[in-house]
Amino acid sequence: MSLLSSRRVGLAIVTAAMLAAGLSTGTRLYYLIGFALLAMPLLGVTATLWTLLTLKFEIKGVRTRVNRGERMVAVFSVAHGCLLPVSAIRIRLNVPSAYAPVQEVNVSCPPFARRTFRQVIQCPHRGIYDAGVTRISATDVFGLVTLSRSPGTRLVKLEVLPRVREAEPLALSTVDQGPRFRSRAAEDSALPSDVRAWQDGDELKKVHWKLSLRKRELMVRTYEESARPDTLIIPDLGQITALRDEQLTLEDCVCEAALSAARAQLQAGYPVRMPLVGAHPTEIAGQFPADIPAFSDALLRVRFDSPYGYEQVLTPMLARFQRTGGAVLVTARLTTRIADMALRMQRSGVATRLVWVSDDDREEAMALVERLKMGGVQASRMDPWSLDAQRREDGGEDEYDNELKTEN
Repeated sequence: MSLLSSRRVGLAIVTAAMLAAGLSTGTRLYYLIGFALLAMPLLGVTATLWTLLTLKFEIKGVRTRVNRGERMVAVFSVAHGCLLPVSAIRIRLNVPSAYAPVQEVNVSCPPFARRTFRQVIQCPHRGIYDAGVTRISATDVFGLVTLSRSPGTRLVKLEVLPRVREAEPLALSTVDQGPRFRSRAAEDSALPSDVRAWQDGDELKKVHWKLSLRKRELMVRTYEESARPDTLIIPDLGQITALRDEQLTLEDCVCEAALSAARAQLQAGYPVRMPLVGAHPTEIAGQFPADIPAFSDALLRVRFDSPYGYEQVLTPMLARFQRTGGAVLVTARLTTRIADMALRMQRSGVATRLVWVSDDDREEAMALVERLKMGGVQASRMDPWSLDAQRREDGGEDEYDNELKTEN
């Protein structure tokens, strides 16, 4: 039984007892106490209804786009014209949270006085949320009656974007470094664009012998500049089995690792392609740093609902490596089969990096990472919880952020 219901039951019992005592003894005092108790809920209904009818509410500061982990300050002002006292005005907030998407804030406000409050809203996980105030309620001073109404304001579509971290670009090569690169280099060497005079350091195989004999000087062919190789970034969008908050944190870090790698490659001048193989597959491509927002927007909305295992996703990607200079694999699961496929990509001539999002530091797991490194794969483990702890330490977050501040 709630506190509100228990108070009502207690009031009913005491009122009935006073009236029964008055009827049995004929004492007026019992009648007065009984009628006074009956008047309490009537006063409560009047006070709460009056407060809600005269309540004026405004909210500001709810932005539409923030980065994950940022804090947003919602500023709302409250005023009412009720002369009867109420114990509290309760404001119900929709916030971006895994465990408590609804928060309730109790404020006090005297009649005919406008007060401004600031509430810090945390944005712990990427995604799209409805943020704002959903209900306003008032409770009388006796704690017997609570009434509520809509605030009359719209909820805001809040987009929490994945964070971008600093990442080293994956160095790619466009020159012929052996038989495994010749298929990619042949296309460019077959497209001579002009000729020029011989310069020290030129290769003899580029000499245009017929033209050189005619002009009586060495002339060499020049070729169209090879297109910069692109990078294939493949995040693992398979469902992650974990507690809800842990699951969302792992998903956030997979998206952020993929986004950070995309930004590093684009800023280094390499085109990027990112296949998002979920229940509804799509692919994002970009060539310049100005394309980074498109990757951020796609990773904001992506769902981890792929019906395929990561090994199944990587297998058809091998056919695309004919025109790929590098591959970045991002997964929250590292198995022997995934490690074998990463090594196979590296041996095929594709610069390969694997980012494993996990806090698993067991010996057998770390041995798999070392095996990848020995095979030439740039393998690393990203602990999402240590990263968040470091961010909080650097950002100086403390318990003050969860407090409600009042401005008169």
